[in-house]
Amino acid sequence: MSFYAEKGVRVVRLLLTSAAFVAVALLLPAVAAALPPQPALGTAVVDGQYAEWNLTTDFFADMYRAGDPTKKTESKLYLRFDCRTRVMYALVLVEPDVVGYIDTGATTAWIAVGAQHTKVAGEESGDDGIPPDFAWIGRGYDGNPLHVRGFEASFYIMPGTTIILAHINVWDDAEDQTSSTGYPGVGPRLEIPQIPSAVEPATFGAIKALYR
Repeated sequence: MSFYAEKGVRVVRLLLTSAAFVAVALLLPAVAAALPPQPALGTAVVDGQYAEWNLTTDFFADMYRAGDPTKKTESKLYLRFDCRTRVMYALVLVEPDVVGYIDTGATTAWIAVGAQHTKVAGEESGDDGIPPDFAWIGRGYDGNPLHVRGFEASFYIMPGTTIILAHINVWDDAEDQTSSTGYPGVGPRLEIPQIPSAVEPATFGAIKALYR
């Protein structure tokens, strides 16, 4: 092969390689956008105190008035998942200018998975350290026993893709409102990671065996 022919082949290979990298780079955002978000990994204590939560890394979804994303954000949902025990921990906090409201005539604070009727935790779950658990946050913080800042909850969940619905009633604009991650049956998608397989701890002997 002549010098110029060989040079031409190298140029063609370089162009093809560059095109492949560009195609992959363009495809990655679309693939990432198609993948459902995963919860942060970790645990929490359902006790009505949320100091252990990280409101940046644990954030999962906004919760809108009447579940309508075109309306005001009234509260936010935070999630942590413990792969070892398959327990999901949820934190719902109302926005600083919003008051969480307990409706004594109905169950209005809850978490559902898959559909609204499949609730997995709520204000009637109790709090005995065994999921499902539930605890109000800041109940009576302003002197009114029906006012709260949000709630914590825990529940068992299996790995896979689903949707999650979180709901709380709030007092805003001088009236009782609902705050939810979505309309009934429509909520943010959620990917529950698979439980990682056990990894044997490395020992000095095992490392030495690699170099025999």
